[in-house]
Amino acid sequence: MLSIERNSLEQLASLLLERVGLKITPDGYYGLRLALQARMPVLGLTDAAEYVGNLRQRAGEQELRSLIPLVTVGKTEFFRDTRQFHAFERSVFPQVMDQGRAEGRQVKLWSAGCATGEEPYSLSMVALERNGTPETVDVLATDLNPVATESAGNGFFPARRLVGVSEERISRFFQPVDGGYRVAPAVRNLIRFEGHNLASPVWPQVLARSLDVIFCRNVIIYFDQPTIVGVMERFYESLRPGGWMFLGYSESLFKISTRFEMVEVGGTFAYQRPMSAARKPAPVTTVRRPSQPFVPPVPRSATDVESVLRDLKRKAREREEAQAKKEVAQPKSEPAPAAPPSIQLPLRTPVERLAEVIDSIERGDFPKALRTAHSLADDEPEDLAARLTLGNVHALMGNLDEARDAYQLALSREPLCVEARLYLALAAMQVGQLDEARQELTRALFLEPTLAVGHYLLGQVNERRRDLDGSLRAYRNAIAQRKQPKHDLIGHFPDLPRSNEAIAQAAQYRLAALSER
Repeated sequence: MLSIERNSLEQLASLLLERVGLKITPDGYYGLRLALQARMPVLGLTDAAEYVGNLRQRAGEQELRSLIPLVTVGKTEFFRDTRQFHAFERSVFPQVMDQGRAEGRQVKLWSAGCATGEEPYSLSMVALERNGTPETVDVLATDLNPVATESAGNGFFPARRLVGVSEERISRFFQPVDGGYRVAPAVRNLIRFEGHNLASPVWPQVLARSLDVIFCRNVIIYFDQPTIVGVMERFYESLRPGGWMFLGYSESLFKISTRFEMVEVGGTFAYQRPMSAARKPAPVTTVRRPSQPFVPPVPRSATDVESVLRDLKRKAREREEAQAKKEVAQPKSEPAPAAPPSIQLPLRTPVERLAEVIDSIERGDFPKALRTAHSLADDEPEDLAARLTLGNVHALMGNLDEARDAYQLALSREPLCVEARLYLALAAMQVGQLDEARQELTRALFLEPTLAVGHYLLGQVNERRRDLDGSLRAYRNAIAQRKQPKHDLIGHFPDLPRSNEAIAQAAQYRLAALSER
């Protein structure tokens, strides 16, 4: 029998805060307990105190990496990410229900990485509101953690976990019990809870072309790129032509898959398997808007934004050159006719608005960059790139408290956001708070050990702390990442070296300078 005392949960929460920056309050100890119940038997341990003690040893780092996804995936809530659920409820689900009825078949939804069940129960409630029944709708809910799926299957939630659920839905879909609420049988009857490892190369529970909608949010951030490629290939094969997939706001298929189309629906973006069986040659970053002109999608990496920014600048140069040629061609005896006043159309998409912020930063117009970034972050609260760039603008203007607030908001949405840790370190370095900077960089590098710029900045911090050995070690680690895949940072920070080669060269220069001392 497993022994998990509260003291062990407190020690584990303290360790996660120290190593990764995850702040887990006592309200989150339930999730910690579920994670321990999943991992301790794997190691043959029954005492949580011994398990936590092992994590503190250097040899326990790999186990800590195995534990973190179980801890963080459990951070969920009902109807999380309002825009996505509105799009599902108002557009996607009615469409697939109509298709299912027309074809006389069951509509199949999959909550992949369901944690403690809030997401699949939310899907089930939407289905019931659209007159779904067990005969017409099937919700598959899976998770790597079997303890989590068992808990989800019980359908019990403390009252505080019903944040985001309307009073009307609570009254209709929940039954009050001692200590909280239990989902009504009608909600539970649409769902099958099963254990499942998305990284497995074979998915026996899922047939090819059988699914209408997949929700897999804030899960693939824990996988390496080859695993993500394989998961997306299997997701694609599992969806019916025209089927939909929702990912987390910080997740993207950029440089991962070209088979899906990114589609704007209900004010947010989702991925769709094309209706045609032919493989699409266009990249996944194509956005299809019915009856509307093409505009770029929301960025999920620095590369997306930089590409759009280059296009905007190129088009501006082309307009200027065309106008200059037109003026040269005008006969000198005749004054050129006055051009009609140009109408500045508002930037309609988040990627264009973020590109405008970056352009303002590069031109040194920080007040305009701040106004645009604030507006974008307010309009797109789930957009991690917008939130992080807002923090960076504040940091560049010396508003460090506001910068930290922006980074912490990003972390509240994505607790393992490496970029937020990196930018927090840069803000701390700016005011000479070297211990804080070192701590944040250490956390970032625990999450992403191959982050070359993180190693380089740690070397800078250690130099300023007069830690010669630490700085030498950090610079050597930065050089060692030269051949690692480039990590595209979310959010824009000017003059930050982007390529591993440039970072390695800078680290070599610092090593040479230190050796001469």
